Amino acid sequence: MTPQQAEAPEADLIAELHEVLWITRPDADVDLIRHAYDVAAYWHHGQTRQSGDAYITHPVAVATILARLNADDPTLCTAMLHDTIDDTPCELAALSREFGTEIAAMVGEFTRLHRIRRRGRKAAQAMAAAVSRDTRVLAVSLADRLHNMRTLQFLPQATQLRKAREVLDFFVPAAQQLVAQQLRMDSVPSELETLASAALARNRYARAASGRLVATAATLLPAATRNRWREEWLGELQTLPTRKDRGSFAAHTALGMVRLALTLRRRPADRG
Repeated sequence: MTPQQAEAPEADLIAELHEVLWITRPDADVDLIRHAYDVAAYWHHGQTRQSGDAYITHPVAVATILARLNADDPTLCTAMLHDTIDDTPCELAALSREFGTEIAAMVGEFTRLHRIRRRGRKAAQAMAAAVSRDTRVLAVSLADRLHNMRTLQFLPQATQLRKAREVLDFFVPAAQQLVAQQLRMDSVPSELETLASAALARNRYARAASGRLVATAATLLPAATRNRWREEWLGELQTLPTRKDRGSFAAHTALGMVRLALTLRRRPADRG
């Protein structure tokens, strides 16, 4: 498992990360971080996110969030590699040989914490324990959830609600603990709380009659774009002050759905 084994990406996805590091940590080990990226790109090759983006864009985004917070090299490498154990055939022993015990141990701890959270077993206690063991692992977990919340609109409604509640119940308090320890994460708790609250509000309107009408009409759209349009319309419903306004908006949106669906399904070559 070497950088040469990873297929070269069409574009340098970590260009932004390099730019951030040039400002926040000019002494960062860019070669090591690039190596972590290459290994992650190799293992995640062919995987995509719900948005349709290549999966590797997610660990790169997580690493970039942490770079803006002045994270050290092992943390940034862990961010790049954080999903390799759960989501690919990669094994922890291989990461240990490739990057050493510190980074491998951090990836392993992230994986353990993620599995506990995913199974709903004492999540709050697990996150509190992570603070006491290695705050860097918790920082990766928070950045991971922050990026997922920024791209929440591509997930099913039930998943959005679950993730939003987890943020308010577990992630915001954990982030506040890191801030209390004077780590550079001041903006993270407030952004997580804002995104989670917006998701809950948006989905509250989705359960109302106007939201159900919009969601039902959106099923006419191509699957690749359906979630994006539905979330945009639900967000618009959230801004309207009265039930009458929301009902009117939903009715007009539903009436125009067939035309929009035909436009989206038409091949680019057929468009005038």
